[in-house]
Amino acid sequence: MSQDRKFFWAVTALVLLLVTVPFWLAARAGGEGHVFSGLLLNPIDGYTYLAKMYQGWQGNWRARLPFTAQPGPGAYIFTYYLFLGHLARLLRLSLPLTFTLARVFGALVMLLALHGFFARTLPNARTRRLAFALAALGSGMGWLLVPAGAFTSDFWVAETYPFLSAYDNPHFPLGLALTLWLITPDPAGRPSSSGRAPRAGYRGPARLLASLLLGLVSPFGVVIVCVVLGGLAAWEAWARLRQGRRGFAGQHFTRLVWVLAGGAPVLLYDWIAIRSDPVLAAWDAQNLTPSPPLWDLLVSLSPALLLAVVAVPATFRRDTPSRTLLVWAALGLLLIAVPFNLQRRFLTGLYVPLAGLAALAVERLGRARRRLLLAALVFTLALPTNLIVLLAGQQGAARRDPRVFLLPGEAAALNWIASQTPPEALILAAPDTGLLIPAYTGRRVIYGHPFETVNAPAEEQTVTQFFQGMPPQQAAALIASRGVDYVFYGPRERALGALPDLPGLRRVYDSDGVQIFVVSSVSRLPSAR
Repeated sequence: MSQDRKFFWAVTALVLLLVTVPFWLAARAGGEGHVFSGLLLNPIDGYTYLAKMYQGWQGNWRARLPFTAQPGPGAYIFTYYLFLGHLARLLRLSLPLTFTLARVFGALVMLLALHGFFARTLPNARTRRLAFALAALGSGMGWLLVPAGAFTSDFWVAETYPFLSAYDNPHFPLGLALTLWLITPDPAGRPSSSGRAPRAGYRGPARLLASLLLGLVSPFGVVIVCVVLGGLAAWEAWARLRQGRRGFAGQHFTRLVWVLAGGAPVLLYDWIAIRSDPVLAAWDAQNLTPSPPLWDLLVSLSPALLLAVVAVPATFRRDTPSRTLLVWAALGLLLIAVPFNLQRRFLTGLYVPLAGLAALAVERLGRARRRLLLAALVFTLALPTNLIVLLAGQQGAARRDPRVFLLPGEAAALNWIASQTPPEALILAAPDTGLLIPAYTGRRVIYGHPFETVNAPAEEQTVTQFFQGMPPQQAAALIASRGVDYVFYGPRERALGALPDLPGLRRVYDSDGVQIFVVSSVSRLPSAR
């Protein structure tokens, strides 16, 4: 086995260990008194992924928003998580376990794609190894600002960094893998083992299929690929004009056409489906993800960003595959400045080209000893943020953080809801419980998520006030007007206050600190007299 291949598998094994062992340790830390959710980073969004998987487990391919009281007809979106739900049912696996296995699989595919990407864009094995290790393990320098109380984006914008993508969820690493594969330059006529030039006949259809999959897994990845390939095609056309040749029929333009053929229909469907469904349109209107401030980006993308600047002049002048790194980095930084509700999504994978350019800068800044010292400095600055993320996850597990752990009584009550209530039941619960119910039962709630609950601030206030001493007549009117079927009263609700005394509630479940009430007779409630 070559040294390059040994290095790749060593780094890959380390990454896979770092994105799996902490979850095993967290599950053990919960003991018998707590049920681990399988989520350590950004659990608020993690539960929404489990909720989408639950819909697939129920046999659905049309996703709806269970975190809102009126979910609407839904649409064929969030397809990857619906697929994982179907897969979990077929394999008889729990949803959290399926989520974890899919996340680890995505991480492996991403690392393979990352290795292939640098193999085609960097000039020698030494530079490729440095770029791969930095991209796979590194992050920003936000750790330097932790003592000042800053919480920079390198701690939480996981899609920017391969490591955090693999640590967070299944679709980030898989989407990044497909993005990398579509952007990776062709082998430039490298001969096969028989001595013949490689056949390109299957590359176009393969790109179309990969772009289609990318649209289903991570739609913004299609936009990023098209922008990068479009930039490379424009550069290629400009070079052709300088040489006195006409036309745009270069390799990048051809690749762009195939990517558009596969991904554009998915994006068009998503756009139409979201705007034709009032519920999804309302969700989209409040689903705002602006880019971090400029100072935050500078800190969170450095030291790779600072070194990348050094590599720009040489990369710009030379007509080499490394130009792909420069185009991706430059256009990616421009995209996040576009005035758009979801501009932060364009940060997806941006750390990859910056890591590649940083490796080129290290290679060109001096002799072997100086390169070694500079590489050591880069890793010293780029690793601590991820180490803090890992440590924070274990600290949360040690204190049984209620955002990532359920009490046994809560888990048992959720199992009862899943087996004993109608699939369309609407359940009134505290905000924190409202995040769990759709993920573990598929049932609807009035409030559960700051984005996926329509009119989220008002709905959160409504359910909070219900458990904080809402007058019985007002509580009865709320239940009647919203069509509530069940009221959940467990430790998270009890922490807010007492349950209103309503004659129309009949207790149907009472175990281990959790009570569930069915709305047995709305006509008997004071508000309906």
